[in-house]
Amino acid sequence: MLSKNNFPLVNKGASIKETMRIIDNTGLGVAFVIDENKSIFGAVTDGDIRRAILKGVSIEKAIESIANTNPIIIREDSKESDIQDIRARGDLKGKISGGGSLKVPVIDEERRIKDIVFIYKDKEYGFGGELNLRKEGIKKVLVLGGAGYLGSVLCRELLNEGYKVRVLDNLSYGDDGISDLYQNKNFEFKKGDIRDISNVVDAIGGMDAVIHLAAIVGDPACAADSKETLEINYFATKNIIETCKYFQINRLIFASTCSVYGQNPSPDEKLTENSPLNPVSLYAETKIRCERAILGAMDENFSPIILRMATLYGYSSNMRFDLAVNFLTARAMFDKKMTIFGGEQWRPWLHLKDAAQVYITCLKKPLEDVRGQILNVLSENYRVFEVGNIINSICPEATIEISEKAGDKRNYNVSSDKIARILDYRAEKKLVDGVNEIKEAIASGIIKGYKDPKYRTAAPQI
Repeated sequence: MLSKNNFPLVNKGASIKETMRIIDNTGLGVAFVIDENKSIFGAVTDGDIRRAILKGVSIEKAIESIANTNPIIIREDSKESDIQDIRARGDLKGKISGGGSLKVPVIDEERRIKDIVFIYKDKEYGFGGELNLRKEGIKKVLVLGGAGYLGSVLCRELLNEGYKVRVLDNLSYGDDGISDLYQNKNFEFKKGDIRDISNVVDAIGGMDAVIHLAAIVGDPACAADSKETLEINYFATKNIIETCKYFQINRLIFASTCSVYGQNPSPDEKLTENSPLNPVSLYAETKIRCERAILGAMDENFSPIILRMATLYGYSSNMRFDLAVNFLTARAMFDKKMTIFGGEQWRPWLHLKDAAQVYITCLKKPLEDVRGQILNVLSENYRVFEVGNIINSICPEATIEISEKAGDKRNYNVSSDKIARILDYRAEKKLVDGVNEIKEAIASGIIKGYKDPKYRTAAPQI
């Protein structure tokens, strides 16, 4: 049973901004407005608030100005049939569809709230303590860059978890990753550019949380056009932050990178989230700027989470071969040889599906547990030559060439202790799993080559 201290109650004179904070803290998507006698005055949902903001209502205005003053209620002496009558009402069917629930306050003779009933479409009603309240609160998730390598995997995982998913993407590399999702009733696609504020405002409206993956990714791609990189990777992120704050989207999950650690003078030492940053590329520099801008914007309502991602690998419907594991596996399969530059440099590695699960875990966790956190996300650390050896053990027909030519200067070994503690998270897949996936996709003819520009074929300097 929910404790009365956890009821989403707000005084009618409280501001819209304060109310949104209460809604986010309880995770129910609704707050009940009470008067000076602690009797129910009305109800307001997060959707009501965002619609009001779209109409230009100030978030400093009193919540009573936008509350529904005739909410559905259940009296303490109500019968089972009264709840069934509510469920059967035609005007409520949309509110309890898709696994959602209608939250109805139970009141006494003085109209004071004694409990909350959750009414579902296809199953028995329940009281607060029987539910995962945090998941109840977040239903609609916007994925910026959702058609990309990670995004296309993440969208499927979100849909499998029962979320409604909207994607904003400019389709720089096509829509192969998400085209099969267009007919899914819980999936919505908007083509647009995160640099266009009108596209961002249109995409964010009505969402409960934002996952920001959109970026020019990787050192070679960023170096090719520094102006565009700054526009997309940094300045657009600042606009996204302000738009989230305006619409009271409090859970922004930002994809940063372990590349911010750059060249570690003691590479055998595992770096934590508090270790010094030493970027060696424009890509990493823009991510650091974004991290600082995001954390600098944090307030009592805006609660971002920053994930420093390891180098990804694994099969995706929007494939990339400018990532080390993927690239070396493709060369081993198609060219029967791999070239490794140096090889002693340390890197952290992470499978795509494990990466997707981290974002979902961040959506489910209580906001107070994750707000403002910076987390390293990885499965395992390997030197690059060890990665080559693992791939060679799976593709033994290939040869390995070690080049002394200077390659990528990054060299870092990263700790995952914090994410294990904060999120109780541990990656499930290993590097061998990703290599085997790609090998199978090539052997079966799903992947017929790796040099097509849609695969972002600027070879990584590994």
